[in-house]
Amino acid sequence: MALPQPLVLERNPLPALVQYLLNHHEQYATVVFCGAKDELIEQLSQKTAETVPEPAASNERTDSAQREGSAFGQEVWSVPTLRLLSGSRNVKLAFCTDITHFRAYLATYSARTNKPKAVGGIDSAAGIRILAIVNLVNLHRPTSAFSAQGLNRTLSGAVEAAYDTRSKLVIVECTEPSISPAKHAMSAQGDEPSNGPPPLISVWDEEVSILNVTTKSFGAGERGWVGRTVKPRTIAARWCTFSAVDER
Repeated sequence: MALPQPLVLERNPLPALVQYLLNHHEQYATVVFCGAKDELIEQLSQKTAETVPEPAASNERTDSAQREGSAFGQEVWSVPTLRLLSGSRNVKLAFCTDITHFRAYLATYSARTNKPKAVGGIDSAAGIRILAIVNLVNLHRPTSAFSAQGLNRTLSGAVEAAYDTRSKLVIVECTEPSISPAKHAMSAQGDEPSNGPPPLISVWDEEVSILNVTTKSFGAGERGWVGRTVKPRTIAARWCTFSAVDER
């Protein structure tokens, strides 16, 4: 049976990923968090503690991510305890705080993971594993590998690790949308009119250089990279499909 195509879940807080794993993992799931354990606990606690505004006080500007995080947070913690216990036994959590550690983890993932048995080339009734990676792009941000070259190398390693273990690759970025550094610099130089705050963009739609460079970002009044740029979305689209969590 053909493996499912790698998937990028957009605009999803951590509680949404937890619910996705509970609903979709059939065998074993490995969640690799690109960061420290304290960061995961803080982000998860913050999102699940958010509350949905009362209808009378709600307005059209209510942050969609906050409402989505609240809904999923309430749904996750309302799951029966027996189901949580049963599902947690099959979920492994790993933390990678830097790119070197993360790439090494992916390179050795196949050797440390028991491949599911198959009969006649078809997966057993246990189902397909899930390899979920959280904040892969954000891990590259403070480094010179925040480029098409660096992201492409890491993503190819993740795809290979999932393929070797017959796992479904799921990538989630829980980083909040940010102001485009390039547009911010242009506004500061007066290159384009400023009629309000710059629009926020997804981490997948930021511009990164083609090759690894020493200067990672555009600063106000200067350009750290003046060559060709590309979006992480374009890089990931070579292997992955993009989807909202409620569509799968």
